[in-house]
Amino acid sequence: MFPGAIQYHKGGILLRKNCPAVARYLYFFLAVVAICLLTPSWAGAYQVISKTSGEEIITQGASLQTVQMKTDGGPLNVYILKADLSDPLLKIDTIIGSDGTLNKNQTVTEMARRTGAVAAINGDYFQMMESGRTIGLAYQGGKLVESPARRNDMFGFGLTMDKAPLIEIFDFAGRVTAANGESFFLAGINKPDYLLQSSVSSDVDALNLYNTLWGTTSRGKLPDLTGVVEAVVQDGVVKQVLTDQPGVAIPANGYILQGHGQAANFIKDNLQPGSAVSYTYTVEPGGGALFAAVGGQALLVQDGKLPAYFTQNITGKHARTAVGISKDGNTLYLVAVEKYTDSGGTAVSVGMTQEELADFLISIGVWRAVNLDGGGSTTLAARNLGDFDASLVNQPQGTTQRRVPDALGIFSLAPPGTLAGLAVSGPGVLLAGTSGKFVAGGYDQYHNPVRISAGSISFSTPPGTGNFRGSEFTAAGASGDVTVTASLGSVSGTAVVRVIGPDMISKLVISPGTLEIEPGKSTQLSLQVKTYSGETFDIKPVDVIWSVDGSVGQIVDGKFTAGQNAVTGLITATFQGLTATVPVTVQPPWEEILIDPLKETSVSMDDWVEVRFSAGTTSGPAEIRLSRESNFSDVPAGVYVLGAVNLKPVEGQEVTLNTPLLVNWLYSEDVLSHRPVIMLYDDNAEKWLEQPARIAGNGTARTISARVWGFGRLALADDQRPAPVFKDTAGHWADSSISKLAASGVLAGFPDGTFLPGQPVTRAQFAHALAAVLQWPAPENPANFKDNIPAWARPAVEKAVSRGVVTGYPDGTYRPDAGITRSEMAVMIDRALALPASDSKLTFLDRNNVPDFALNAVGRTAGAGILQGSEGYFNPTRGVSRAEMAVALARVLNWWTEHP
Repeated sequence: MFPGAIQYHKGGILLRKNCPAVARYLYFFLAVVAICLLTPSWAGAYQVISKTSGEEIITQGASLQTVQMKTDGGPLNVYILKADLSDPLLKIDTIIGSDGTLNKNQTVTEMARRTGAVAAINGDYFQMMESGRTIGLAYQGGKLVESPARRNDMFGFGLTMDKAPLIEIFDFAGRVTAANGESFFLAGINKPDYLLQSSVSSDVDALNLYNTLWGTTSRGKLPDLTGVVEAVVQDGVVKQVLTDQPGVAIPANGYILQGHGQAANFIKDNLQPGSAVSYTYTVEPGGGALFAAVGGQALLVQDGKLPAYFTQNITGKHARTAVGISKDGNTLYLVAVEKYTDSGGTAVSVGMTQEELADFLISIGVWRAVNLDGGGSTTLAARNLGDFDASLVNQPQGTTQRRVPDALGIFSLAPPGTLAGLAVSGPGVLLAGTSGKFVAGGYDQYHNPVRISAGSISFSTPPGTGNFRGSEFTAAGASGDVTVTASLGSVSGTAVVRVIGPDMISKLVISPGTLEIEPGKSTQLSLQVKTYSGETFDIKPVDVIWSVDGSVGQIVDGKFTAGQNAVTGLITATFQGLTATVPVTVQPPWEEILIDPLKETSVSMDDWVEVRFSAGTTSGPAEIRLSRESNFSDVPAGVYVLGAVNLKPVEGQEVTLNTPLLVNWLYSEDVLSHRPVIMLYDDNAEKWLEQPARIAGNGTARTISARVWGFGRLALADDQRPAPVFKDTAGHWADSSISKLAASGVLAGFPDGTFLPGQPVTRAQFAHALAAVLQWPAPENPANFKDNIPAWARPAVEKAVSRGVVTGYPDGTYRPDAGITRSEMAVMIDRALALPASDSKLTFLDRNNVPDFALNAVGRTAGAGILQGSEGYFNPTRGVSRAEMAVALARVLNWWTEHP
């Protein structure tokens, strides 16, 4: 699907939106695929390993059958509503929307409850993302809600007034006649836009009618068409004619005629306000005898066999819905195939292909069937015996029930009866010594619910199997099936509960199996027992005897609350002679360390991140806390955080760093595969800043080590942002250094996409770049110069001045725009890195030209490999280009991170 261009719900039923050309192309493509692949013969259908089924009467003439299969492809659940069409006390009708119109959709369960249906199943395909309306026909209570689509590949289901079922391709023919006798072909009633088989929108040159069953408002101006005309008709008289206007209210005793192209011309030429207008239509087959109908898709079963081909096919295993009929036409089948995976990822039911659905329908005796909307729309709701409201039967393919426009409902026409039986429900399995609650609902001779007082029901079981307290049953110790009987006068009902005794239980399990928890925090424990046969059953925490070691904490109804001290211990649970334990570690979510300024000290967390303080990092003792950090959502887009910590002095302490911290972070190259970085959040700048770092390690195991001037939030991340690319650096001798520093945000290019590597560097620019490489902290006192330093450079200059890296001139100026010489650059780098003395003598051919103030700095930077000459010359008084600065700073970064 192309976002924002084409929208379609299923198979080849394409719904247009904003892009007619692409829509036509897609429909052609799917049509070709359909012709090639729609043959219903296939290989590899599932094989049934085992099968169980059960059937429950839900009202006279209707039952719900549940089929559970274990197949070679996984578990498979199918639910079948069977209705006897010959039963005079049974009615089948369509349920429309949330209020009987197509205006707003509703879940099938809500539809059934709203209308009092005994059961219901979802119906036609519909526009999920646009109007929410159906594509095919709809009849309700003998009234046309929506006309069939003008296509010959979409089957539908209909039921006549005398309950004769029809599964056919339905056809619509209509005509609108003006007072002057002119008439025009009526294309449809209450139709949304859809594609005809000619790949043309159904709205093009078409005249459509919309009444209050469509909703409250007409469609109005259409997004893809111009010249759309609407005529408002009330009591058979045209009241208003509008062109390309928003939708208007549909009169309660009237309708809207909407036309485009030739149809628009017909309206404008013949339907003047005040003139009379009328319309006629027919739907075939069925004519005026149709009582209920929904649209569908492909014919699945024909004369008890697979059809020669499917007119449409939605491939793959999905939840499915179908309606079928028996050969004699007396039995209606409403079938829902479940596809559902539980929260743990285990398949509960794997769904069916369209071919498998057809084959299954044939296996249960269906003579003719049509495919209805499936996937997340597949929903079946039914009233359990003794209940007044329908409830959801299948698990929807999505996370919740989908709201749909229509459904097929089963209704009972039986008169109120007398109490004939009790339907008993409760837990199917109980562990010996545990309790479960049972309820009973009354039903009459028609299997419809009868209201009874819950307090008037008495429950009982055979002697020795347990006891009831009100409606709550506590099972005794013996294993076996126990029959629960509910009685009300002479009427009774039964249910069977399976009791699992101690002799069947092999193991007691507590989850989680180990517990690490912060002081004062709470967590809920869950319990299960496992049987020797491999079954697993949940236990209520109140049914277990708990004990906790010493000061570890306390437990109430399975909820454990840790104590206030860091301690280890055990939680023990006992049930039916079995015990299970959980090791508990109570510890704060941080690590603390006392810094001795005379010694090297380190603190680590989870053997993953280590922070090292060298001797002299702080001027005095300091207590530092390292904790996990979850607040890193404000990192730049394209940067993905693997983990984060918060490093800070304990509350009430102020700590000043004399030297940077060393942060070592372990990671796998398989996880951080782009550009691993360590970032520190700058509270003043309100942004994350990359810290100078190096990477070491063999294989996939790596350690990234960063020198950090500060406390706060630290994050290990993978910078997956595209590296900056400049127009004028490809193949340049400084290209790799430029790219490295640009990626880390130290250097940037110009708006026109260039870097200008040959452009000279000023004193302000070099101070700014050097501060960015080394990430100096902000000084306490600002620098005072007579001249104006640009705002973008002032913080960096002040940092450099505070660290003695740069000074001003004797006249009190800084001269930010003055070019920096190579000698001055050497001095600034030497002071910034505090380079060791070099034993080697200067060998540059122009060494005598090096100013006295820079002699030692040039020697040390050259000895460290940071600054080099060219063809034997250092060129001490020459200016520094942006390319030279990039190379020098890349070497500064390497030296800084390699000499912590």
